[in-house]
Amino acid sequence: MKVTVTWAWKFKAVMGDHVPVVLEIEKGTLRDALEALSRQYGGAFDSMIFDAQTRKVKRSNLILLNGQPSSNLRDGLGSELRDGDKIALMPVLTGG
Repeated sequence: MKVTVTWAWKFKAVMGDHVPVVLEIEKGTLRDALEALSRQYGGAFDSMIFDAQTRKVKRSNLILLNGQPSSNLRDGLGSELRDGDKIALMPVLTGG
């Protein structure tokens, strides 16, 4: 299956300017896609996305699946992907 991955400025240093990327995976979950991206882009990407101790997505990241934050999905990062899904990697923005 093919899923499309886009990202915002924070990830540009590791993933480059070539947005979007089509990720081909057999089948799997949103977490599986993030792990595949970690293998593709290496340790710098992995340390941006995951906490090294817990392997949870860092709170400074917002992972969207088809426009919905993973935290709002019933199965979170365990949500099954389907062909044509869109994943977006965004930094959490705060301010005042």
